[in-house]
Amino acid sequence: MKSLKELSLRIKNIKSVQKITRIMQMVSAAKLLQSQKKLSNSKLYISKLHNIIFSLLVSVNQESLVRILNIDNKNFYLVFIIASDRGMCGSFNSAIVKFSQEYINKLIVNGKRVDVIFFGKKAFDIGQNRFEHKCLLRVENSKGVTLRNIESLIDSVNFSKYNKIKVFYNKFYNAFTQKPVLETIKPWNKESSLINDSLFASIADYSYECEPQDAKFILQYLTRDYVIAALYSALLESAVSENNARMVAMESANKNAKEMLDKLALLYNRSRQTSITTDLIEVISGTEFL
Repeated sequence: MKSLKELSLRIKNIKSVQKITRIMQMVSAAKLLQSQKKLSNSKLYISKLHNIIFSLLVSVNQESLVRILNIDNKNFYLVFIIASDRGMCGSFNSAIVKFSQEYINKLIVNGKRVDVIFFGKKAFDIGQNRFEHKCLLRVENSKGVTLRNIESLIDSVNFSKYNKIKVFYNKFYNAFTQKPVLETIKPWNKESSLINDSLFASIADYSYECEPQDAKFILQYLTRDYVIAALYSALLESAVSENNARMVAMESANKNAKEMLDKLALLYNRSRQTSITTDLIEVISGTEFL
């Protein structure tokens, strides 16, 4: 049985750790509310942008669309992997890298060209050995990224040369569930799951007439704007999932710490009782010899 001093020191250490996890849980809960509000606002903007783009696409034939958006060649992919800069959030980081690795490996096996951009230090730390030759760029402090930062990033990588742009991130469903997902940011075409007959019917309230040059200019501009907005929204969604995952992880850590403290307190009291009993027996035994 451990000594009272050892047990007391261990209890003290666990209480110190528990204070940290409690604070982290409260901070994560506050950040979760803030990030959810930002995400809600960004989704409203993207929804409106969807309507404008899809309504415009109704009036552009498929042949022109292929030429304007450069979607005929499907061999050059730009993949964003969004994770966190910090740990202590369960499998949040490792799950998204593992999920993206399976997809990227399939692309490479099928002869596709792939460039990867990492958002978050943890994503790069885990994925750098797996995608060493595919890493185009890494962005740390992913939660501090603004729309202006993303604009500069998109312009610096010349996104228009990529035929397909994909983004991997953890999607928030509820307080107990967030899952790695893959979303296609580019291209838009009439075969895309984002654009179908029912969608056309619901949004085509207006008819647009564009000269080929005007349509090209408008769609290229909106494509850039949408890529920026969609990527920013994915970063916000990932931030919501991260804060929730960390809050749940810290809540679990607090619960485990409490259970451990209860067991150690019981063990400490037993040891103390045994020590007191032993001392009493020694005192009583000593008096018998007097």
